[in-house]
Amino acid sequence: MIPSGEVEYLHFLGGLSALGSAFCWALAAILFRRIGSGVSPLGLNLGKGIVAFFCLGFLFITIEYVPASLQSVVVLSLSGLVGICLGDTLYFVVLNRLGPRLTLLLGSLIPVAVALMAFLFFQERVSVTSMFWLLLTICGVGYVLWERSPQGVDRTRWISGVMLGLLFIVAEAAGIMLTKVGVKDMPSVEATFIRQTAAVVGLSVWGLATGSLIGWLQPLKDPSKRMKVLVASLIGAFIGTWLSVLALKLTYASVAAALNSTSPLFALPLVAWMMREKISQRAMYGSFIAVLGIAGYFITLGI
Repeated sequence: MIPSGEVEYLHFLGGLSALGSAFCWALAAILFRRIGSGVSPLGLNLGKGIVAFFCLGFLFITIEYVPASLQSVVVLSLSGLVGICLGDTLYFVVLNRLGPRLTLLLGSLIPVAVALMAFLFFQERVSVTSMFWLLLTICGVGYVLWERSPQGVDRTRWISGVMLGLLFIVAEAAGIMLTKVGVKDMPSVEATFIRQTAAVVGLSVWGLATGSLIGWLQPLKDPSKRMKVLVASLIGAFIGTWLSVLALKLTYASVAAALNSTSPLFALPLVAWMMREKISQRAMYGSFIAVLGIAGYFITLGI
């Protein structure tokens, strides 16, 4: 039995890992968006997946191998297909349509979906107080999204981005829950490597089956685009994803997802600085309300 003090320390490390992941993905989202629409979402996803695969593979061979059960491998592979292959592809589509700030803000709804799934499948109880904070998060996101579409952005394209964003939320939440199940008996690096491998294989098979694989990767022949994808992938897909899986291993799924969804707060100053985007008061207030809801939910768990 692990001493209570050590348990609290592990939860603390899990929380820090989740916050680190949130920052990495906020920065990576901006870097991916700056690549532009010249690379398709599927191409971006496969490109970042290949980078993460080799980085994780190198890291994986440097650690002690822990034999994993077939069930864990299957669950983690399914997690990679749902959360990375599908979820991240939708993420890049939404990123192109809404930009990094709104995409990350939509992502703050992932803890709501995770809490619901955790209640349905793991019997993780959500108190009335916790539910209040989750609803506050939804209100904060809704308050920002209710703002008129940004100037110069087609309204239909903006609405479709929001709709696809909801599918992105469901896919990512399902991937988180599957990862939580599969990561129990193995190191986080090994679990992340299995997920990433499944995602790369899934995307490659998809591309070969549709005859689109070469077309996806063609734009990456440009050295400038290739370098941008490499840097963004190292920050997000490698460091960010590994930290998120480490957080899932060290603390509760709902806590890890909640802290990992603080990306919108990190994104506000980064977007203003790196993309020279003017942030409205409504966006700032809504983002603050959303993250306040996440923080309140975290506090009510008593971790």
